Amino acid sequence: MPARDVTVTYKVDETPPTVDTVAWLASEGRIRTDGRSLINRVAHIIDTRSGNVVVLVDADRTYHDLGRMAAVMTQDIVLIRLDRKITREGVDTVAGHACTVWRIETDDGNDPDEARRACITADGVPLRLIEGSGADASTLYVATRVTYGPQDPARFQRPADYRPIGAVPAAPRR
Repeated sequence: MPARDVTVTYKVDETPPTVDTVAWLASEGRIRTDGRSLINRVAHIIDTRSGNVVVLVDADRTYHDLGRMAAVMTQDIVLIRLDRKITREGVDTVAGHACTVWRIETDDGNDPDEARRACITADGVPLRLIEGSGADASTLYVATRVTYGPQDPARFQRPADYRPIGAVPAAPRR
């Protein structure tokens, strides 16, 4: 987790589903991702402390509670984990911010071509993630804008007027 509030805009593959903006509310351990599903723009509200994730669909003002899915939903943005072998490979600059390049081994650690390389700022902001190596390497995301500053805590909560996905709105009264 980044040590302070920040919003990062990323360049990502255009094929949905994608996440193109991630915001961190550091004091509450909350993350908000914004991106595209197969049919709509969606946001995920991730509580890293409880592990709960809620999907918001602004177009129809609905939500879906995914339960304790935070570990799965953050695997590409919370990259340094205790169960992974990491090696410092150098430094770089992405979107005007200095970052350390870390090699992150795969679960089995046997295939060096499947390792990931993440460029992460000293205060924990992921700026770039590359999977694989050589000609087979693929950039999963790269930051294009990093904005530090206080976040609005309301953006990290389900709006009270959203209804569960699949709920049928009440019929109008006559």
